Amino acid sequence: MNHEKGKKLRAGELYFDYLVLAFSIFLLIVAYQISGFAISGPGTFPMASTAVMVFSMLFVILGNRKLEREVKDGFFSECRQAIREVFTPTFFIYTLIAIAYVVLIQPLHFLPASFLFLISSMIFLKGSSPIKAILISTGTLAVIYIIFLYFFKVLLP
Repeated sequence: MNHEKGKKLRAGELYFDYLVLAFSIFLLIVAYQISGFAISGPGTFPMASTAVMVFSMLFVILGNRKLEREVKDGFFSECRQAIREVFTPTFFIYTLIAIAYVVLIQPLHFLPASFLFLISSMIFLKGSSPIKAILISTGTLAVIYIIFLYFFKVLLP
């Protein structure tokens, strides 16, 4: 949330906030349908995480009420500006990286595909050197593997 003086809502931000809130409420309903309010049911974790999403978005929307909107020329003008700002070459390249990850999970399985995805993401987004990306990816996947194996009792494929 931007509560600093002079900050404005970016083009499309308000609409995006409401869209994410609606999607979060939809997911909360779906999670509830899995097992209701059963504490140890299969829907418990999805319900908890989607409830956090709903409350987080409500918090963001309430905080953003005080901010002035950047674009005041109307809905369609704001949408055009938002599209120009969001759909950059970086967006499209990273979308291809994410699609490659989804495609590679089946033949390579979860751990190797995730390892490649994390490394390529960190390097492409300029958050890391190759060595640092390898170390962070290895540590992250080790923690995920341990959590799934020992806490959830699920062997990752």
